[in-house]
Amino acid sequence: MKCASSLAICIAVFCMNMMACGTSAAGEPPPRTPKAAPPAPAPPLALQSELEVEQKFGSIDERAVDRMFLTLQNKIEECYAQGRERVSYLAGDAKVFLRIDRSGNVRYAYFEESTLGDRESEQCILDVFARAEWPKPQGGEAKVHHGFGWGPGDERAPASWKSEKVISALDGAASIRKRVDACKAGVKGSFNVTAYVIPNANGNVAASGGEFQTLGIGASTKEAAQKADCIVDALKDLKLPSPGSYAAKVSFVL
Repeated sequence: MKCASSLAICIAVFCMNMMACGTSAAGEPPPRTPKAAPPAPAPPLALQSELEVEQKFGSIDERAVDRMFLTLQNKIEECYAQGRERVSYLAGDAKVFLRIDRSGNVRYAYFEESTLGDRESEQCILDVFARAEWPKPQGGEAKVHHGFGWGPGDERAPASWKSEKVISALDGAASIRKRVDACKAGVKGSFNVTAYVIPNANGNVAASGGEFQTLGIGASTKEAAQKADCIVDALKDLKLPSPGSYAAKVSFVL
């Protein structure tokens, strides 16, 4: 009886151990480990967006563009001649940027560089370009850069001024500096200003200072070019040192 009882106890313990270990005594498979979530898709490369931007620009017949500039030459010269009626020593170099749409129209244009020093002449030239019918680009809108200029004539050339004379005067004119800063607010790019300075209209050279006769602007970006007239309006009343008995020409960056 004692041996039979011990055997029954051993069998019971063995069965309990099997149940506690969770082995697949009944042939059931072990629980599966849950699958990891698939990784999030990678963001598109920045290069892809840049390529999409570049694809907006097409090609344009450069020879046809050159012929158009030659066709417009007389009208451009008219703008310059009108400028010389106001500023007898008007001279300088310029470079324009044109954005031509698929229909051959100027979407926008501005002076990237200009040392003419006369905004009215610059605007006249831009209007000539805007009214012209340009070659139609293929595959998208086109970008055109074109340079030109005029040298001095037989008249006496203005004296050359250093930019510090204007910057110093601007630093001392809080209200005008505030107006200039308001024009520049939020704008990416710089303004390259060229101007002619003449004695004040009171005629007393010794006692008077100077003032701007005319100003012109080259802008480094489209956004800056849109504020060119604002800059000219802000600067036009700036009081300057006297250039003496004759005009001076100065270039400075804002």
